[in-house]
Parts: sequence; structure tokens; C-alpha cells
Amino acid sequence: MSVFRTLYKYWVAILTAAVVLQIFFAGAGAFDTADKVDGGTVNEDSFEDSFGPHIGLGYLIFLGTLVLLLLSFGTRSRQRILRAVASVVLLIIQILLAWTGAAVPFLLGGLHPINALIILGLLGSTTYLVWKGRMDSAEPVAAAPPA
Repeated sequence: MSVFRTLYKYWVAILTAAVVLQIFFAGAGAFDTADKVDGGTVNEDSFEDSFGPHIGLGYLIFLGTLVLLLLSFGTRSRQRILRAVASVVLLIIQILLAWTGAAVPFLLGGLHPINALIILGLLGSTTYLVWKGRMDSAEPVAAAPPA
């Protein structure tokens, strides 16, 4: 097993765990904000305090998927590369939904948690396949001929 495949295996598992933690932070932020509403103290600063861990981890997960993409090229596995590309695309969509969700909350805002579950499904299934050794049987991507 190549070094890149080993790194990919552990990195995708870390990203999957980070997405689970991200969902936890979203729930904690929502209930913390709801608790502040009862006291009448919700403003932009207190809202950002509640969702700060969720926002920060979200950007770290995005950067982590870029690392996963780089690792996938080292594995030379078409399936790993495609899954990493899909992860990056879904994370870009997730960030755009977060930025625009307040403008159209019942459409864009509602798609943000659904997309999070899709991301979790993709990373979770990738983690499963890698740890079970089911991606290692795939054909590697051929190296480019020398120029």
C-alpha cells in the first residue's frame, strides 16, 4: 500500500469525524441561540458566539477536503480522486449556502443541512470503503507519458 493511500485512509476518517462534530456544533449553536432568545439578549455578536465553533470548523473541513484532493492524486486511484473532487464541490456549495442562506431561508438555508448530510454520506461511505479495502481493487490512473 502506498504512503498516499495510507494517508488518504486516515485523512478521510478524520474528515468524517470532523463533519459529525460540525453537525454537533450546529445543534449546540442553535440551542444556545434559542436559550439567549428567552433572555432577550440575542444580537449579532451573541449569535456569532453561539455558532463560532460551527463556522470555524466548517472552513477547516473545507481546507481538509483540499488536502484530501491532493492526497487522492498521489494515490493514482480514479475512484479516490472522483470522491475527493465531489467532496470539494459539495463543500464549496455548502459555503455558498451558508453565505446566502439568510437571504432565502426556506430554500437556500434549508438546503444547508441537507447538503451537510450528503457530505457526511459521501465521506462516511468513502471511509467505509477505504477501511474495508474495497477501493484498493480499483484500477489506478495511468501515469502521463514522459514529454
